[in-house]
Amino acid sequence: MPYTQDQQSQPRTAFARGADTTELRGECPRSVVNVLDAVSMARDMTRTALVNQILGAFAEKVLHESILVQRLAGGNPSVSETSGDRG
Repeated sequence: MPYTQDQQSQPRTAFARGADTTELRGECPRSVVNVLDAVSMARDMTRTALVNQILGAFAEKVLHESILVQRLAGGNPSVSETSGDRG
């Protein structure tokens, strides 16, 4: 889902450090919360547990992607330089 202009102008937060958990809070469209609530009820879990499951899977996917990009880039400053794409 693309960010709105308001979301893009919000300051970025630093990585959570020190504790195993940290609070994550923010506005969410009602339609998304309704789906989260319905799914969490169907799975007999809390909304927070469901959101943690979803975000955990997303974090694993992004980490995997970043590892692959780093391996394929081989430390090159620009992958396009090595692929012959000059423009």
